[in-house]
Amino acid sequence: MTPAPPSQSTVTTPSAAAAGRRAAQTGSSAQAPVPARRARWLAPALSLAAVAALTAFAVLADGAVEGDDLSAYDPSVTSWVVAWRRGWLTGAAWVATHLGGALSLTAVTLLATAGLLRAGRLRHAAVLLAAMVSSSVVTVLLKLAFARERPSIDLLLGDPASTFSFPSGHSFNTAVLVGTLAGFVVFSGARRRWKVLAALGAVSVAGAVGLSRVYLAYHWLTDVLAGWSLAVAWLCLAALVVLHLRRVRPARAR
Repeated sequence: MTPAPPSQSTVTTPSAAAAGRRAAQTGSSAQAPVPARRARWLAPALSLAAVAALTAFAVLADGAVEGDDLSAYDPSVTSWVVAWRRGWLTGAAWVATHLGGALSLTAVTLLATAGLLRAGRLRHAAVLLAAMVSSSVVTVLLKLAFARERPSIDLLLGDPASTFSFPSGHSFNTAVLVGTLAGFVVFSGARRRWKVLAALGAVSVAGAVGLSRVYLAYHWLTDVLAGWSLAVAWLCLAALVVLHLRRVRPARAR
């Protein structure tokens, strides 16, 4: 009686496993150029956005100095906002404006930097610190350079500020902080929904802080618009620096 042939069961040998690993590595390396392709269009896009934002800031600055263009509508906008003041809105505005104050921004920056360092994100921590320190210094210098007066203290809710009005430091520095933190998420490997939430959160916080400054009559609307436009340029330039450093490191390694 002829014995039955042995069953042909699939056996994974060490050589087969090694071949599988090599195939997986080959597949992953084939997908590696995708970030490089994205970087090729991302850098020009960031450059154009930075130029557009700086142009917008220049137009707003010229209007603030000459009292024309959009700045001519500042008193009307402030009067309209003052007429719409409500108790609950005033409370919300104070919460938002305190979030964008120097004390809050400093505390969040230090806490975020400490968290990044603890997680081993040295480059992220350096970018955050550099962005916030530089934006704070530029805020002081620009306020002294333009020396624009704030709205009348008769409209002000709160104690008068001792600094000049243009640009809004709350708007500029808050947008730089939340924009930088959101950028870490957007340019990471996080899921798309987290990237969207980070971007929307940053826009919401920056928007609330900026509008609160107009509502409380600490700033003209064009001060806030200038702060936002300057923040966009700042964030684009910071992203360009990070992209450049990412290209330089592999080149030096080779």
